[in-house]
Amino acid sequence: MTRISVLDALTANSIAAGEVVERPASVVKELVENALDAGSSVILVEIRQGGIAYLRVSDNGCGMDEEDAQLSFSRHATSKIRTIDDLEALRTMGFRGEALASIAAVAKVRLETRLLGTDIGTLIDIAAGEFQSIRPVGCPEGTSITIENLFFNTPARFKFLKKDSTEAAAVADVLERIALARPDVSFRLISQGAELLHTPGNNDLKSAIFAVFGKQAAQESLYIDYEQSPVKLTGFVGTPESARNSRSQQCFYINGRLVRSKAISAAIDEAYATHLMKRKFPLAVLLIDVPTPLVDVNVHPQKMEVRFWDEQAIFRSVYHAIKNAIQEQTTVVESDHLKTVEQPLVNPYIQSELPFNAPQVRESMQVENQLSSSNQTTEPEPSNQPAFSSLPIQSVESNLPVQSTKKTINSLRSARIIGQLLSTYLILEHEKDLLLVDQHAAHERILFEQLVGRHRARGPAAIQPLLVPQTMTVTASEQAVLMAEQDRLMAIGFEYEAFGPQTILIRSIPDGGRYQLVPQAAFRIALDSLLNDKITSEEQISDVYYSMSCKAAIKAHDLLHQDEMNRLINDLLELEDPYHCPHGRPVIIRISQYEIEKQFKRIV
Repeated sequence: MTRISVLDALTANSIAAGEVVERPASVVKELVENALDAGSSVILVEIRQGGIAYLRVSDNGCGMDEEDAQLSFSRHATSKIRTIDDLEALRTMGFRGEALASIAAVAKVRLETRLLGTDIGTLIDIAAGEFQSIRPVGCPEGTSITIENLFFNTPARFKFLKKDSTEAAAVADVLERIALARPDVSFRLISQGAELLHTPGNNDLKSAIFAVFGKQAAQESLYIDYEQSPVKLTGFVGTPESARNSRSQQCFYINGRLVRSKAISAAIDEAYATHLMKRKFPLAVLLIDVPTPLVDVNVHPQKMEVRFWDEQAIFRSVYHAIKNAIQEQTTVVESDHLKTVEQPLVNPYIQSELPFNAPQVRESMQVENQLSSSNQTTEPEPSNQPAFSSLPIQSVESNLPVQSTKKTINSLRSARIIGQLLSTYLILEHEKDLLLVDQHAAHERILFEQLVGRHRARGPAAIQPLLVPQTMTVTASEQAVLMAEQDRLMAIGFEYEAFGPQTILIRSIPDGGRYQLVPQAAFRIALDSLLNDKITSEEQISDVYYSMSCKAAIKAHDLLHQDEMNRLINDLLELEDPYHCPHGRPVIIRISQYEIEKQFKRIV
């Protein structure tokens, strides 16, 4: 008795659907790619309940006649190739002829299509792979496919779908990435009646980046145009200053096809290696063109993975293209940067939106000091807090006697501030020693302990309501994630709501005490962390606060006035651990009189 049998059509199609159709986003990907292959210039995607209950893709492409419309639902029926040799010159998105058959096997499908130049179209209804009706219909030129009740006949697969908002975010992400590959096509996404994405279709990649990633990303991008035979590469990469905590703004295309590639990711990381801090990733929208015989796209059912004839050639091209762009355009960016004041994440010492070193801030502080104590010295009185443990400040001379290397943080109380060195280090004199304080590391530690301390003291309610709510532009996929994960960001202090397509209204932020965070900058850090991880543990929450503190702190080369230096030192006195920044770098080092006199040869 034979144990091998031929599977029936429904079972075979359902298995194929498991490879091609994982969720609504994969359905959108297949249908939109078919629309592009049909020569469409306008593509509309509509979804309800994340695309699970309802999904519709409409285009103005070439359309089909009745015979082709019926044949399109047969397995391995395609207009893209005829023989295996055609794969070597493949320029279309699809080619296997499995998508429609696989989708129809696990959903209820309605196809309306009309061939260009004809008067009447065709309507086909299919459920679970079985034709229900075929009839002529009046419809626009092009094709419209409606998918309802995805996986209604395969409950085992249905249970693996996520929340509606999560599935909607995945749909938005797929459409955004396809839109970046085809700036000549106008894409529109509507979810629950609200428009989440609309690209202009003006054949300008920067306009597409603006529509997908927002105005700031488009403004802070560097153009790439590089060729090293047989590879040609165009696109945009972000400036080092605009890097984020995740790779969510990195998209790679080979001959117009969205792909994943470790070689390309590694080349980007290497090109930015000396320009970025660890765990920071720049925007990268790279359109790579190679001769079709040199790349194999028939590797994975979803066609997201490709095989190159020479990965090193791709790596070198991407690396040199980005490196050249950074070197050629950095001087312009730096010149512009010198003319403007970058808005900081935090305004240290006042509850306002003014930059830390703005003249208005200094003037208001001076007026405040004059009104409060006209006869008092500008040096603040030491606060009354418990004495700190006698931990040593790091010394630059490890061979000095032990008793002279021991300096507690209380040494700062009686130390005299001499001034600033290189606009980066505060110089203090204490007894017979010289103390150097890294202003960035010190302020970073102050901010970090303020945020973490208030979060732990008040629990999830460590929130600072905004007097005036702030708006922030996000991508469609980011907005969907934000609406699905409000509880997670609420736990670290953010309250917000949707405020139209690709816009978030921020109502509250983490409570930093007297340190008022700039809402948009702090929210962006939290969002990037959320995209990269789920922010569920205390360690992950601390990482978010750490990133905010690092971004927010006074930078090297920021010129501080005397009252600002006094406040920084006074705040440092109140910390649990004033000796190291959240990175682990030292905040204070000591140079003894012995070492100074030794350098001047006063001591032999």
